[in-house]
Amino acid sequence: MNKKENFYKIENIEVGDEVIFYSTNQQNNRDLYWKVTGKEGNRIYIELKKMGWEEYWTISIDEVKGHIPLSKKDK
Repeated sequence: MNKKENFYKIENIEVGDEVIFYSTNQQNNRDLYWKVTGKEGNRIYIELKKMGWEEYWTISIDEVKGHIPLSKKDK
């Protein structure tokens, strides 16, 4: 896996925001943004409840490749 340098900062990601992460052998991102449900240190707790999926996962800030703040999402 060839990741670019991550410019996302944990302090800029809040509960309710959405993130997409680099897929791994353990977890596929399903090509969807996942909802942030919590944070601890540099770990982000996320859930996917879309399009028939219901999954929960924990990622590092270094795995984030896209971020949509809650204030920018369509309501």
